[in-house]
Amino acid sequence: MKCPNCGNMAPEGSLFCNQCGTPLKQEVQCPSCGEMIPANSVFCPKCGKMVRNDMAEEHAERPRVAAVPVVGRENQPQQPQPQRLANDAWQQPAREPEPPVVNNDEEDEDDEPRSNFNRNLLLGILAAVILIGALMLMRNCNGNNDRLNPETNDTTAVATSEADTGLDPMSIFTAELNRNNLMGDGATAGAAVKFPGDGGETPDRIAGVTYQSNSTNRSFFKVYLLTRSGSIWNIEPLHTQYLNGRTITMDNSSLIADINQVPRAVKVNGKDCIYFAYMNAPDGGGGEGSNGRVSLSLYDINNKKLMTLDYDGPVKSKDGRLYVYGKPLQSTNSPEMKFLQQEATSIKKIYFPTEEELKAEQEAKEKAEEEKALSGPENAGAKWKHDNGESLTSLKGGEEVKMKAASYDKPIFNLKDMHKKIESESYIVFSDKKGAVYGFNKNSRKYFVIYTPSAGESSPSEIGFGDDNRVLRMRTADGHISYDLVSDKAKLID
Repeated sequence: MKCPNCGNMAPEGSLFCNQCGTPLKQEVQCPSCGEMIPANSVFCPKCGKMVRNDMAEEHAERPRVAAVPVVGRENQPQQPQPQRLANDAWQQPAREPEPPVVNNDEEDEDDEPRSNFNRNLLLGILAAVILIGALMLMRNCNGNNDRLNPETNDTTAVATSEADTGLDPMSIFTAELNRNNLMGDGATAGAAVKFPGDGGETPDRIAGVTYQSNSTNRSFFKVYLLTRSGSIWNIEPLHTQYLNGRTITMDNSSLIADINQVPRAVKVNGKDCIYFAYMNAPDGGGGEGSNGRVSLSLYDINNKKLMTLDYDGPVKSKDGRLYVYGKPLQSTNSPEMKFLQQEATSIKKIYFPTEEELKAEQEAKEKAEEEKALSGPENAGAKWKHDNGESLTSLKGGEEVKMKAASYDKPIFNLKDMHKKIESESYIVFSDKKGAVYGFNKNSRKYFVIYTPSAGESSPSEIGFGDDNRVLRMRTADGHISYDLVSDKAKLID
């Protein structure tokens, strides 16, 4: 028979729970008048007749307190002494049970003695209930010595099974952390999975992870193991991992992961492990262009070992969503790392580019590096040759071409290398000892390259203005060139 208060299975036929004392039946029918009365009634409150004699009989069977013999009175018959109850009331010795009442309508001559007897009986029952409750409270307060670091006023953490309550592992995990005062570090429960027992020596277990992300203090996550012992979950801290200068996000929406995949209980290389994942970015990071990281972890709950595979790379926008273009930082040779590498494909926050995308990304990277190498006034000549290589080829073929002239705010040549200088109303033109020609626009106050040798050094160029002072004539290694300083057009001349 199951107790409605504590869930204990009491022996069949019990009127009260043998664990908490709660009545197991709420109402019974009076055998005299048929009225529904409380189950623990001795007399019917409606008709006043005795409902049951079992309590009186049970009390009569209890051992009586022996009378203390008095010196010199050994041969006198000993009178039964009254018993003292828990509430200091004195109880008269129990008498033999009265014969059953045959006629309920007739007046019982010894109603008054029976009333006194039953009053004392009720007082005894009340004292027993109080004693049982006190014993249960003492057991709850002192019977949990196997828990780690119990608080002085902490009570035993009791949770019924999932089959009884329908609680998921995360709910049990969070409740047990709170009961054991383990959430005072400000952490949040991020993952919890169940390892079912075999019904024998191996009990049910729940592994869970809490985490805290803090931009001012050290971020961390902690791994706990709950082991079922009857109706009690014993909790054990297993591991604490600190991440300096990083922020942690462990929800599946940020990972773009299926909740049925992350987290979960797995067996890898014959070991029971909890698998979980989290975003791991620099403080204040996570936006486009920053460095991002997705960390996938296995924790072996038996050997207490943590294994992590980090996918690290730039955060980029694609299809309106931010992704981590990550590559694994650790080797993936072990069975555990190979498992994590396979699981990475189910986390959509990590983007794995195609071969074409990788090629285009490499080309863009090389171009950016080349442009960086050609940037700055000190690289003006190299940049001009890079930008006008095809135009020089066409120029040598007799075509009129338009040159690309980059402008700079600072001088782009060394005065010690200057060979010749000419000047008009709007321009100053220089030639250096290597055959390169540079210009300065007086109106825009900008420096620019007009010509550099196509290959190697050449003899100093002869330079001069035409009749309108806007066309520059140069003798170069490629021939005589006419260069319009306004339109940047050049052609070979005889």
